[in-house]
Amino acid sequence: MRRGWLGAGTIVFAAVLSGAAYRYGMFFDEVFYRWEWLLCLAGMCGAFTIGAALIRNRMRAGIAPFSEQTASIPAAVYGLLLIAAFYGLAALHEPASLLGSLQQMLRWSAYAAFLFILYAAFGQTSHRVWLSAGIYVSGLFVMGCALAGWLGALSFPDMIMTTGDPRLSVVGARLAGFLQYPNVLGAAACAYVVWSGSLLLRAKTKASFLLHAIGIVPFMLTALLTESRGAWLAAAAAWLAGLLLLGRLERSAWLLYTGWALLCGGAAYRFVVHAGVRASAAEGRAGATVTEELLLILICAAAPVGFLGLRRLLAGPKVRLVQAVAWGGCSAAVLLSLLVVLPSSIHGRLYGFSGVYDTFAARGLFYADAGKLIQEALFFGRGGDTWRVLFTGIQSQPYVGNEVHSGLMELVLDLGVMGLLVAAAVLFILLSAVWRGNRLGLLPIGILLLHAAIDFDMEYGYYWLLLLGWAVVSSSGEERGGVRGRARVRAWRAAGAGAAAVCFAAAALLGWRFDAAVRHREAAAAASGAARTAALRAALDANPYWTPIRIELADHAPPSERAVLLTSGLRYEPQSVPLLRALGRECAERSDVIGAADYWRRALAYDRFDWGSQSEAVVTMAQLAQNLRAASRLAEANLAAETAALFFERYEALKKPYTANDRKFAVTDAAQKAAAQNRQLLAQLGTYPLAEKR
Repeated sequence: MRRGWLGAGTIVFAAVLSGAAYRYGMFFDEVFYRWEWLLCLAGMCGAFTIGAALIRNRMRAGIAPFSEQTASIPAAVYGLLLIAAFYGLAALHEPASLLGSLQQMLRWSAYAAFLFILYAAFGQTSHRVWLSAGIYVSGLFVMGCALAGWLGALSFPDMIMTTGDPRLSVVGARLAGFLQYPNVLGAAACAYVVWSGSLLLRAKTKASFLLHAIGIVPFMLTALLTESRGAWLAAAAAWLAGLLLLGRLERSAWLLYTGWALLCGGAAYRFVVHAGVRASAAEGRAGATVTEELLLILICAAAPVGFLGLRRLLAGPKVRLVQAVAWGGCSAAVLLSLLVVLPSSIHGRLYGFSGVYDTFAARGLFYADAGKLIQEALFFGRGGDTWRVLFTGIQSQPYVGNEVHSGLMELVLDLGVMGLLVAAAVLFILLSAVWRGNRLGLLPIGILLLHAAIDFDMEYGYYWLLLLGWAVVSSSGEERGGVRGRARVRAWRAAGAGAAAVCFAAAALLGWRFDAAVRHREAAAAASGAARTAALRAALDANPYWTPIRIELADHAPPSERAVLLTSGLRYEPQSVPLLRALGRECAERSDVIGAADYWRRALAYDRFDWGSQSEAVVTMAQLAQNLRAASRLAEANLAAETAALFFERYEALKKPYTANDRKFAVTDAAQKAAAQNRQLLAQLGTYPLAEKR
């Protein structure tokens, strides 16, 4: 009976982890809402069950998923809920985005529920092998599907990132998989490679050894095809750490397995490296040739046999000789892989310092500008989505940077130093349990954490589900406690379980409402006329903090209602450039010169490098001046014309060479034409009193 429950739990876990990857890695909140409220609902039921059992001081043994050994909530779960609470408090104190804060509160509550469920289902040490199987099967699915896309056998949006910039890719294409971002996929693939290598060391049977060996070449090939240098460096650091953690015999195995994995992975990469370019060009209808596919299959089949041979060699009578030559064998394999097996094209990615310099220079701009925002709210931050909402108002160059490319910096921006300390404490609790349980489990987790420090991996729900899964599978389980004990201890545990149940319930309700808003918006997209407007209203009622819905509804609402709809949105996101732009247009339509000038001025101040807004502001105010002059409202026409001239003057002053101009900032022809006509109008209005300078 218990094995049946564990088997079912393993299947569900693997499906959830794989599904999270398939749904774009759960990067987009609109995709994650349903999963979040379902996880929180399950967490609420579990916490309530544990709390009730603690109060009754009894637990019916053998009823899955709870037992005496799992009848408590780990401290790490409370820590994740505390981070969620920090976001909730930030939402109450002038956040940069109320919706962003609530979304992050919901995410962290879902992560806490997921961790709690994992401990409840797989908390006992004897159950960890089932969780390990779920993680492994999910990895084969995610990486296998990514490779299928590269070979042209599977089609998925943006599965392969193509570019003509040699600084971004040496072959013109990088594997992104379901996550649609090569760097995050590369970090996950590298973590799987190192984790699989550690499983080879501890495999007790030949069957389990071969099962773990099967995945190493697909994982390594995926990592190579992503061309993620940051992930490679993180993996190298974890590999070196593994050497320090292992004993002499295991260290020899680690070296020999590494050498063989590099040879096999490098050979597989050499044969299929250009298949992704062909698959992308043909939109998945072509990719690897039959010869390339057969060679890849041959390598994937030969690799486990080679690992098994090395295992027998290490267990043979000449083990001391093997240990003595392990370093030399690994070094020879590395050199052979780099100089002979791997194609010369990848050498530019490995040794090309110009691309590395460009990457560091771009990240340096992000981090310098993020430092300015951090100083404004050093201790408690500005809530969720601080960088996305506010970075355009302080950016020093017109770069594209909706993500700050550092999970740690993102956390400090959102929650300040205090939030970072709480997150560090939670991480310490998780990692200390792994240190006591299985220190090699720190290696894949370390890769994920190291890479997240220089990229936005933490924005992916899949990242956290995978990290938490590895944390549980390698933890000691010592913090688990039963329901027996002193009454005071049981009372505190019951109170904690009750508080957790309340938090999960609130998060589930919030996620359900947000998910309903998404469903209403989808219905609106498929409807027209009054039905579309009604669906948009329902979406806004379910999630009044969602700015795009508010703007869409304003476009379909009666003119008398538009201003109220848009203005009320500023309560939830006071520096929203899209809202301010929409209000500027709305005021111009009503010939409200002062309102239009004010909203456009604020929109440009919060995003001065948006050439579209800059151009539209000039054109809108110049056209408004023309309309007011035609209506003989000459003083207002003069004010509108002066505002248009001032906007264009500031716009033109920004026209200069930039080292980072990913946004392609330039003065548009439309703005220049409108400015020329506006100057003529000002000359004609020159006899009228100039409006007060604003």
